[in-house]
Amino acid sequence: MTGELKRSLLAFVVGAVAVSLLIIPCLAQDVQQYYQQGLAAYQDGKWELATEHWKAAASLDPKSAKIHKALGLAYYQWGAGNKNKQREAENCQLAIEEFKKAVSLDPQYAKAYSNMGGAYACLGDNDKAIQSYEKAISLNPNLTYTYYSLALLYKQRNEIAKARQLVKQGDAVSGEEPKEDTDEGWYIVFLEYLKWKSLGPALEELR
Repeated sequence: MTGELKRSLLAFVVGAVAVSLLIIPCLAQDVQQYYQQGLAAYQDGKWELATEHWKAAASLDPKSAKIHKALGLAYYQWGAGNKNKQREAENCQLAIEEFKKAVSLDPQYAKAYSNMGGAYACLGDNDKAIQSYEKAISLNPNLTYTYYSLALLYKQRNEIAKARQLVKQGDAVSGEEPKEDTDEGWYIVFLEYLKWKSLGPALEELR
């Protein structure tokens, strides 16, 4: 290799490194910006807008379990209870795909497994919903509401003893359930209140 060729190759490598050092911080900033925009939309109940922002964030950072889990939540909220049953099924399926990506990147992500359980229940696949909820609890026994969701599925199966046991386990949780930014926001809290109000009587029946 001639000296001139070596110098050219070295200049190319140095230039490529310099460009990457400039680009990487910009990409990280863009990812964070898209994530925060998605979070703001999600907390306001603007599910479709949230998916657009979080899809953009995921395209720039496909290895982020947190982003895939957030995107799954947006699809789930957009789908669950939707009057258009085809839209409901499509979005709950998309949610499952994102939750699967999240747990493939972080196999210890208990809340992603719990959210996946809700998406499977949305599709009426209670067997896989139960598997997902049980996996979540095995990874983190402090997921109080996961016990309750699981109990209600066993109640539907008429396995009352198992359902009551799970409610007791949920009531007895001593640690604090982990919180994430997707658990915050007035609209999200309001939705959780409505959900609790509708499911609360069924849980009381099991106590």
